[in-house]
Amino acid sequence: MRFRRLVFVLVAAACDAGTDPNTADVNGRWTFTETFEDRVHGITCSDSGSYDITQVGDTFSGAYYQRGACFTPTGTVDNTDSGTVHNGRVIGRTLRFMVTENCDYEGSVNGTPATTLAGRGVCILQDVDRTLNFSGTWQATR
Repeated sequence: MRFRRLVFVLVAAACDAGTDPNTADVNGRWTFTETFEDRVHGITCSDSGSYDITQVGDTFSGAYYQRGACFTPTGTVDNTDSGTVHNGRVIGRTLRFMVTENCDYEGSVNGTPATTLAGRGVCILQDVDRTLNFSGTWQATR
């Protein structure tokens, strides 16, 4: 069984830092860790990687690179992946974004300037014959 990118997408904020002093600046490279699980199916995934975020005003997008593993009742599955971060939005010190079409992330920006991001995520993935519902936490630092 192969899982598509489960890890969180990091957020980014303003290249236009200063246009709106209430918008956090999340532009740049972030290093993240995350843990997600689908309790019903007994699957836990732990990943780490990086996000390269480009922010314009209160929106952002970028790329992610991750390595990790999912632990299932039948063994360990490689969860290495890369892709895009999209639909990113920063509202004050809160951010939301998507990784792939299946994973939604939200969290908060900490520090001035921003030094850490942390929050929760949800991924709904279709396996061969079942739907997997993952939820978990993530955190990122510059």
